[in-house]
Amino acid sequence: MTKTSNSITEVYELALQAAPSGILVVDESGEIRYSNQTLADMFGYRVEELLDEPVEILIPGQFAAAHRRHMENYARSPHARDMGSGRDLEGVTRDGNKFPVEIGLRPTRTPSGAVVVATVVDITVRKAVEERLRRHEQELEQLVAERTRELEDAQQEKERMLEQLIQAEKMTTIGTLVSGIGHEINNPLYVLHAAAEALADESDIDCCRAYGKDILKQVTRIAETVKNLSRYAQPGTRHDLQAVDLAEVVEDGVRLVRQSLNDEQIEFEITDGRVPEIRARFEEILQVVFNLLRNAIQAMPGEGRILIGTARDGNFVRLLIQDNGSGIPRELLKRVFDPFFTTKGPDEGEGLGLYIVRQIITRYGGEIEVDNVDGGGTRFEIRFPVDNRVDKPEE
Repeated sequence: MTKTSNSITEVYELALQAAPSGILVVDESGEIRYSNQTLADMFGYRVEELLDEPVEILIPGQFAAAHRRHMENYARSPHARDMGSGRDLEGVTRDGNKFPVEIGLRPTRTPSGAVVVATVVDITVRKAVEERLRRHEQELEQLVAERTRELEDAQQEKERMLEQLIQAEKMTTIGTLVSGIGHEINNPLYVLHAAAEALADESDIDCCRAYGKDILKQVTRIAETVKNLSRYAQPGTRHDLQAVDLAEVVEDGVRLVRQSLNDEQIEFEITDGRVPEIRARFEEILQVVFNLLRNAIQAMPGEGRILIGTARDGNFVRLLIQDNGSGIPRELLKRVFDPFFTTKGPDEGEGLGLYIVRQIITRYGGEIEVDNVDGGGTRFEIRFPVDNRVDKPEE
């Protein structure tokens, strides 16, 4: 062997000894023929102590027999691969301490026979990091689950409080309807009383039929008034959703508002475009319309005109309510939906009406905007998503 060849061999040897991975050469009988210093240090041996020893001295005792069988099977069909793919492997030090390892196998042939070159990496640090990451992930998942439950509980509590607030506002509003409703019921009651007295003394069958028709008409009128009020005051849950026709809501809302008028001379101009139904609770949409109409009337003391219109806007239904009152100061427009904000007197409300209106609209995926109208007045524009389950494309 030449001097140059010796130099190259020394370089190779230095490189193997300095390699960051343990390097091991095992012959066909399973005995160690070579070990670099890295591997010897990893397992707590001197290099010379490993030579000619069975490779099983580096494997925990309970796995030694199985390793011998795997090695024999591998010898029948050797190929480069990772050892123990899909399994956790362990090495054992001279002192009997176990530690996790990764092992790569590469068969080769030398003049003295077939051998397997194994690279061994101590992955103790990596396993520790993985375990910390796993625990951290579990802790995060637990925190996320707990936070999700808290948010769900908070949302349920918010829904419950909103239901109570909506119902409380309804009952407050009903107080303002009492005088109008009383008038609406008393008038037909007077007619009923007079017709009943006349009927008691009437012997002509045709006159009796006429009185009966009057009585039926007035009873129907009272029943309709009570029905509207009951429908408005009806409590419910968020799950009582139905297909709602905005034209029907507007009709009921105007009827309720008319019953609450005293001396006001209010003209209602309704333009009902052909619009699909929305998905909501009827009585809550009625509350929205009633509150906006009542606000419009309060902005026009004495007399005025209210425009009400519906139209389709893509996948939305648009409802417009506009009055010709004094309007809202521009600097206050952005605050009208804030809770407890009001421009009215202390005896005219608590400033929750428009706040509740927006809460109801929002819970059904809708939007509401407010602006002043040129020439005086205020315009509220509401958009609700179409109920796709009942909406059919026009032929």
